[in-house]
Amino acid sequence: MAGWKLPLAQALHAAWDWLQPLIPGALGAAVGQAWERGLGLRDRVIQWVVGLLFAAYVVPALGHLLHWGQPVTSAVGFVVGTIAFKAVGKWREAAIEGGAGAFRSLPEIVRSWLRRPGVTPETPKEG
Repeated sequence: MAGWKLPLAQALHAAWDWLQPLIPGALGAAVGQAWERGLGLRDRVIQWVVGLLFAAYVVPALGHLLHWGQPVTSAVGFVVGTIAFKAVGKWREAAIEGGAGAFRSLPEIVRSWLRRPGVTPETPKEG
């Protein structure tokens, strides 16, 4: 009968280790939702997912790069969980604009690769 206690304790400890990084983002998303009126279930689920993903993956990566301690990383995860849902639309628009700008500049990049050495590019004429 006592043989099940150790595996249960190990399973609970593993679940806690998996859930612990998600807590700041979940709390931040909950606070962000408390201030939003009229959100449907779909928008609330999306807000939770975005807050959790940013707080669980992006913030720890930034914390590692910037040598933050765990309390600072958790605090930033909470704040990011709070504002991530509002910011995703702007980030998406910026990514689309950046990608479109890259595609617009591709012809000039290819032309620069095809120029003969020593030939200077023509300056565009205004008219």
